Amino acid sequence: MFDPSEFHVPDSPFTTQMPISAIDRQRRSVLGVVAKRSYAVDPHGRCTPLAEQAPLNLGPVDDPEHRELILADSDVFLDKLAVDLVVRGHAWNHPGTPSWLAEVLVDRGAFRAQLQVHGDRRAGLSQTGRIAFSPPARVDKVALSYRNAYGGCDERGEARRGFPFEPMLAGVPESERDLARAALSLWHYPRNRAGKGYLVEFERESLDALELPNLEHPHDLLTPERLVVGDMWHWPLQPLPASFDWLDHGTFPRLGWFGDCPDWEDVDLAPSIDAFPELRFGHAERELFDPDNTPAESFDRRALNGASLGMRVAQLRGDELLTLTNLHPSLPQWLLQLPGERPKLWVDDRQGSVRELEAKLSSVLIEPDEQRLTLVWYGWTPARRPYLEHELIKMPYLVEW
Repeated sequence: MFDPSEFHVPDSPFTTQMPISAIDRQRRSVLGVVAKRSYAVDPHGRCTPLAEQAPLNLGPVDDPEHRELILADSDVFLDKLAVDLVVRGHAWNHPGTPSWLAEVLVDRGAFRAQLQVHGDRRAGLSQTGRIAFSPPARVDKVALSYRNAYGGCDERGEARRGFPFEPMLAGVPESERDLARAALSLWHYPRNRAGKGYLVEFERESLDALELPNLEHPHDLLTPERLVVGDMWHWPLQPLPASFDWLDHGTFPRLGWFGDCPDWEDVDLAPSIDAFPELRFGHAERELFDPDNTPAESFDRRALNGASLGMRVAQLRGDELLTLTNLHPSLPQWLLQLPGERPKLWVDDRQGSVRELEAKLSSVLIEPDEQRLTLVWYGWTPARRPYLEHELIKMPYLVEW
C-alpha cells in the first residue's frame, strides 16, 4: 500500500500542475495530470525555467478589450488530437518592405506555417469604377492578433437592414449584450468576428470606410474581386482568417466542432462546398457542413485544439528546433531549441497504488516579444468514473522533471 502523502505534493519547482478528470476520444472516463512550465529564452534560443510560473488556465482567458478574442485557451483539455503551436506578439518588418512573410519552421521543414503580412491598406474605386486596393503602407510591425486578420462586421449593411434579433437580447446582461449581438448577427464574419475587411453588400460609404486585413493566408488572399460577398450566406467561400494566435471557441469551424453549426436549411451550398477553405486546405471534412447533424453528432475533438488551423502539429517531442522568421523584435531569424525536458507523471489509480502516465505535449506557446516559452504537458489513464472537484483536490499525484 502506498503512502498518499508521498505523492500529493505542492507544485514542483518551476511548474504549475493539477489532476484532471475528463473524457477521452473513446468516450471513457479518464484521470490525468497536467503540468505547465514556462521558460526564459535567450537570443541563442536556450531555455531556462522561470522562477515565477503562470497558473494553469482552467478555461479560456477572455480579451477584455476585444471580447470576440481570447488571450489564452484552456490548459486542461486531455487527449487532444494535435499539439497546439501558438505565437503571440508581432510580425516584425525586418525586410523593410510594404509586405513580407512571417514563418514558423519545425526541425528545418518537417512542419511549416506562413503568414502574408501587409502594412495598412484601404479599398476604393479605380478610374474605371472597379474596386481596387491601395498599396500597403510601410510599417515596423503588425500584431499577431485576429483583429488584424480577415473578418469583422459589415456595420453599415446591418444598420441599413436592421437587427431582427433585438428581442432575444432583453434577458442578456448589459455587459454581455454586445458579444451576444455579434454572435447572432448575420453581418459578422463567422470565422472571425473581430477582424477587418468583411463587406457583404457594396455601398460606396462602406467601401471608403473599410480597413483591409494586415494578416493573410499566403494561398487564400483577399482580392478586389472577392471583396464583396454579395449574399450573407455565401461567407463560407470567403478567405480563411490567418494568424498564429489562439482561436476563440466561438469562431467557425471551432464552434462547429463543438456542435453548433450555422443553419444552412434555406441555402444550397452543396455545389460550392469543395471551394470552402476548410476543405481545400484539409482542415475539415464535408460532415462539418452537414445541415442534418445534431449537436451530439457534430462534436469533433478538433474543437479542443485552440491553435490556428494551420498551427496544429500532429506530434511534438519537446526537443525540436524551431525557426521563427520575422517574428522576433530584433532577430530576423530566431532559432529556438525546445528544452527537451519531459516530465514524469503519476496519478492515483484508485486501487491502492499509483500509475505512471505517458507524458504528451498539449501546447507550445512562444512569445518572442517577451523572450518566453511555455509548454503544457498531460498524461491520462482510464478511470472508474468521473471525479468531482472536491475529490480531485485530495487526489494523490506527482510530477517530476
